[in-house]
Amino acid sequence: MKSDKKNKIINAFFIIPAVIGFTFYCFELVLLHYNQTLFPVTGKYESDLFAHIEMALDGWGYSILAVIYRLFALLPEFYFHFAIATFLCICEAGALALTYIILRSEKIETKTAIVFTAISGFVAPLYIRAIQPYRYIGYQSGSIWHNSTYIVMKFTALICIVLYLTISEKYKEKMSASEVIAFAILLAVTTSVKTNFILVFAPVALLFLIADFILGVPLKRIILCALTVFPSVAVILFQEYVLFGEGTGNGIIIDPLYSVYLRAEKPYFTMILSAAFPIVILLLNIVPVLKDTLTDFKDKKRGLTHRFFLLAWAMWFVAFVEYILLRETGKRELDDNFAWGYDFCLFILFVVSIMYFVKNIKSLLEKITKKNMSDLSDTSKDDTTPAKVNAFDIFKAVYLVLALAILIYHTYCGVFFFVRLTQGVTFFMQ
Repeated sequence: MKSDKKNKIINAFFIIPAVIGFTFYCFELVLLHYNQTLFPVTGKYESDLFAHIEMALDGWGYSILAVIYRLFALLPEFYFHFAIATFLCICEAGALALTYIILRSEKIETKTAIVFTAISGFVAPLYIRAIQPYRYIGYQSGSIWHNSTYIVMKFTALICIVLYLTISEKYKEKMSASEVIAFAILLAVTTSVKTNFILVFAPVALLFLIADFILGVPLKRIILCALTVFPSVAVILFQEYVLFGEGTGNGIIIDPLYSVYLRAEKPYFTMILSAAFPIVILLLNIVPVLKDTLTDFKDKKRGLTHRFFLLAWAMWFVAFVEYILLRETGKRELDDNFAWGYDFCLFILFVVSIMYFVKNIKSLLEKITKKNMSDLSDTSKDDTTPAKVNAFDIFKAVYLVLALAILIYHTYCGVFFFVRLTQGVTFFMQ
């Protein structure tokens, strides 16, 4: 009884500040976005939101957000701005909630999941002024507060990811029609917000459907899942007509490295700094992940053990290829719009890397604990003999400490960036 009471007190001391912090964060988000609705693209509280609202009220827009903004415009002026700010805050809070659900689905302890959910909401590129003078421009980041279509796409795309993982976990044995229909609708909604997600997700999903067919998923279910993309195709055709139709002067061409050099002085370095933590975690886990995946294809009963890890990195690769090869022409040439899918994939990489970071720490601690217990149970040893830890365990421990340090600096850079944004500083900040 005393132990339960003590745990409740400890949880209260942890959860209450977490709730207060989350509430304050939401308050700052509403205030930030409210101010962004009032200021143009250049100047104080600079963002893309003002331009998005103007285009919507002028009757133009490829995104479903244009329709939402026009509906909000029926409200009195103050409530119009407040409604947009609140709507974006709900999407950002929802993205955090979905991240927490993903982390908890991997049986990460509640308090740990809360901490790393908060971290995932702020991680930004490792800022080194000598490499790139701007904290955001020239880098890539999954933490973005100045572009409304990205904010909403991030939220709805996360729902798609959660649904996809839920369906793929069990569709070898059974399939829920309601989940498949919901996924098709949400994928179309996400596409109607911003096309970038489906451009990186659909090619990877197709590869995974082929892999699942090899692993024994019935062809009928594979086909049904493949059909979920068709509503989104209709949305893409509409958006293509609006953005690149005859008379617009806009187009898409292959122009290698144009986009990465558009605003970065040293893009090879900034791309590494933008994904430093995921790269570090990949290097530690790539061998066991590949070994387990090969075993998955030998023992087809298992399914893909590391589906989310493979999905995240495969999406990143597709986004990377699109980002370095393609660019838009016409009025949108300088907007760097192929970066948005890459930014979302970076966010997903951080989430999955955090999951594997926690797993690595947990497995190392369990291994050391078992080794210590084994040494203590060995009565032939002198009680003063210390427990032995092999060289690889020491290397792994040091490596994980380094990874944690990198993650902390990622988070610091994101918090610094967000705080300056709330003070009205442009996202071109140094």
